[in-house]
Amino acid sequence: MNLQALSIVRQRVMFVLAAFALAAIALVQPFAASAHETREVATDYSFVVGFINELAIQGDTNGIWLEVTSAEAPVLGLADILQAQVIFGDQTRDLTLTPAFGEEGVYEAVFIPTEPGDYTFRFFGQIDGVDVDETFTSSPEGFDSVAPRADLEFPGVGEVGVGDDTTSVAMPLAAGAIVLLLGVAGFAVRRRRA
Repeated sequence: MNLQALSIVRQRVMFVLAAFALAAIALVQPFAASAHETREVATDYSFVVGFINELAIQGDTNGIWLEVTSAEAPVLGLADILQAQVIFGDQTRDLTLTPAFGEEGVYEAVFIPTEPGDYTFRFFGQIDGVDVDETFTSSPEGFDSVAPRADLEFPGVGEVGVGDDTTSVAMPLAAGAIVLLLGVAGFAVRRRRA
């Protein structure tokens, strides 16, 4: 095989590997944020609020996602002075905001929503001497409500051959299929060189 043919084979293999890598990322990447609510707060600030991962799914690790800007500039240092709560029905839990990695002016507070439905996020305290007490509730006009896990599982619990935790089976199978395909592609390249 001449050098030009070998170069073409390598390009094709690299293309196939890149396609498999993109497919793997698509399989394991969490759902991107689909909706957040934006509101002007205390005339000087803009709050953008939602779940960290939307579509929010019952039983999955998630949490509050808050971006605060003033005149389109990120507002820093709020993790120490702004308090947060999550409210579901008559239950309330205080949460600690932490700065999001690599995103100035963005704060997160992780929790696991154990019930489907509407959640309310409350933020209160002072920002530069301005009192803030705002609540944001999931709705069609705002951020997503928490979806029932059973509505999204496939195959569902109780169907033939399916246990209670389908994700623990699906992820290793998908990863194994990708590794197998990469191995076959690598073997094909070696065989053509020989």
